[in-house]
Amino acid sequence: MGNYHLGENEVQPFATWQHAKPGHGSGAGYERWRSTEHRPHTPTDGREDVYVAHHRLLAVVECYPLDQPIESVLDDLAEKDVHHRNGIKWDNRPGNIEPVEHARHASITQEQVRAWAQDEKREQRRRAIGLRNESTCDGCGEPAELLATSPGFAGERCLECARQECDGEPIEV
Repeated sequence: MGNYHLGENEVQPFATWQHAKPGHGSGAGYERWRSTEHRPHTPTDGREDVYVAHHRLLAVVECYPLDQPIESVLDDLAEKDVHHRNGIKWDNRPGNIEPVEHARHASITQEQVRAWAQDEKREQRRRAIGLRNESTCDGCGEPAELLATSPGFAGERCLECARQECDGEPIEV
């Protein structure tokens, strides 16, 4: 891990915050901190802009034990992505971020994208046939003309889901 100190590498004594809009630069919609530095490996004379995603900075202090050496934390975090559990890039609450291996993060993200796409398709189908939210099965999420209740499950189900989930309890339409 490189050590960059204020005097040695001409690091500015403060950083600025900015919100990168999706599709603009490498920020892709994530909040990030910017620091302008002159470091030994800077390819040109002058300064280099260094960006660090806000959620990665927060992961350092929120997702690792406070007594873990910072070098160990940064080495571990360098190999990982910081996942937002609810998929909202700017929701950096401690309970919503977690460091995960890149392959696992890609898998989680793709699952979320597929689930959101399915939800949107289902919503479009419901709107196309004029169904309200109350006319949707809580089990499969599909539109249903008749919904059933039972002590064997919570909410309302289409008849097919009700038969599968009633656990032998009576079904009421």
